Amino acid sequence: MKILPRYLFKNLAQPLLYLLLAFSLLFIIADFMNDGIDLVKSKVSPLVILRYYSLVLPSNTIFIVPICLLLSTLYSLSMLTRHSEIVAMRASGVSIYRIVRPYMLMGFICFVFTTVVNEYTGPKYAYRAYQLLESQKQASDDVYFEQIPYVNPTAGHSWFIEKFDTRTFKMEGITLRQHRPDGSDIAAIKAAKGRWLDGRWWFEDGSIQKYDELNNLDGQAETFQTLEMRKLPEIPEDFMGEAKDADHQSSLELRKYIRTHRHLSPETLNNYTVDFHHKLTMPFICLIATIIGIPVGAHTGRKGALAGIMMAIGMFFGFYALQFTMEYLAKQMHIVPWAGAWTAVIVFHILGGIMIHRMR
Repeated sequence: MKILPRYLFKNLAQPLLYLLLAFSLLFIIADFMNDGIDLVKSKVSPLVILRYYSLVLPSNTIFIVPICLLLSTLYSLSMLTRHSEIVAMRASGVSIYRIVRPYMLMGFICFVFTTVVNEYTGPKYAYRAYQLLESQKQASDDVYFEQIPYVNPTAGHSWFIEKFDTRTFKMEGITLRQHRPDGSDIAAIKAAKGRWLDGRWWFEDGSIQKYDELNNLDGQAETFQTLEMRKLPEIPEDFMGEAKDADHQSSLELRKYIRTHRHLSPETLNNYTVDFHHKLTMPFICLIATIIGIPVGAHTGRKGALAGIMMAIGMFFGFYALQFTMEYLAKQMHIVPWAGAWTAVIVFHILGGIMIHRMR
């Protein structure tokens, strides 16, 4: 990296790191006043509290990083403008695009970072933090979900599980109905307990009732003490996904959920599809923060940082307001799901690009 890009990149990176630390601490303090009190009342050790916040913090980087990137971009460029450094660069023949290149590079780095965290780390850790919090509330080491229905139309299976342990993958009160393509029953399997061992399900203390092609009982129900369910395609993560909400699922998990739950109502599938597209758009907020901060920060340095900050933050929250409105319309099925999530992103990318182009 040459001297000028390295100088500009360093000039942005330092305030960004300070802001990330400050906003992370503010988030921890705010969350501690809400959920942290439950941990304190449970009389857990400080290590448990530390573990909880190490799990919950990654899922919130998608909100912390963009605002920190916006503020650091505003601060960096306003300082350069106030000290006439940008004027000196332009007078030396440096194009505006070369000046903003390190800022766009930082925005792209934050985009990649939040994409990886939002897809592979954040939802998983947020779910573990939720489990940890619930287990402490219940004063128990096990976290159960109750009354879980699950339908696998591809395999023709309909499940109902009364209780599911998300840590040991043990089930209680299992009812599994196997269907033919025409919807009639092949068999109804009931079991008091189920365990996940060696990559397959084992049912205990249950019965199997078979049905003929007319959906009538085919003989007496067969009882069993232990039955190996070798051919079942369902895995524990399928039932855990059923118990999770959209905030605890990645975009890939949401996509799989939508594909395997075509039996749900159109309204429900539409809402999940909007959430899926929302997950995809979230990392792009880092790029929006950058293209908003660059022109505003460069033009308000001499007028005072406060004016630039207020203008940029107003635009930033304008983006969130537009996104919220469009997603609401999409969930009400007034517009298609992808438009609800992507309209604000597209509009503000175009707006930011025009603002940067006019800086020449």
